[in-house]
Amino acid sequence: MSYREERAAERRLNILKTAARLFSEKGYHDATLDEIARELKYTKGSIYYYISSKQDLLFQCHDMAMNLLLENIEKVRDSELPPDAMLKEVIKEHIETLMSEFNLVTVTLGSDYELEDKYSDIIIKKRDLYENFIAGIIRDGISRRIFREVPVKVVINLIMGAANWIGRWYSEEGPMSLQEIGQFYADYLVTPLMSRNSA
Repeated sequence: MSYREERAAERRLNILKTAARLFSEKGYHDATLDEIARELKYTKGSIYYYISSKQDLLFQCHDMAMNLLLENIEKVRDSELPPDAMLKEVIKEHIETLMSEFNLVTVTLGSDYELEDKYSDIIIKKRDLYENFIAGIIRDGISRRIFREVPVKVVINLIMGAANWIGRWYSEEGPMSLQEIGQFYADYLVTPLMSRNSA
């Protein structure tokens, strides 16, 4: 990648992260492109070099967040861990991504209904890929009798609901580090799935 390409990629990333923060703080409708440009000390016209519209900007925030989560899935898939350990890694990676890119993931979780259909369809497909991989881990664990018989979709909703709520209360000043919380959640959410045969 040339210097010019690196510079463009950096500017695009800055735009997305600033937009995600303002969308998260003020809501999609109340945050404006003028504010985003002002925060970055860019001209509004320079922002339009990277996006076609405010709706496109919201989509790119969603897309970046989903790509980060899907990259985590690729790492976990390559680990070839058994299903219980693999599911724990997914949970820990999800939590760490949520907190390290809090505004991006918060926007993704809280404003999907704001996306136009042409954008929403793309994000839904990526979200389905993410959830289908988790479902595959759980089903594999059930078939290998590592996990007991459980309603897979309900378990996924339980895991995602618990993990996504961390952003509402986590504080760096708390008694546990983010890594410790991630490990605790992974253990706490996976242990009830274990079959007696795997104990």
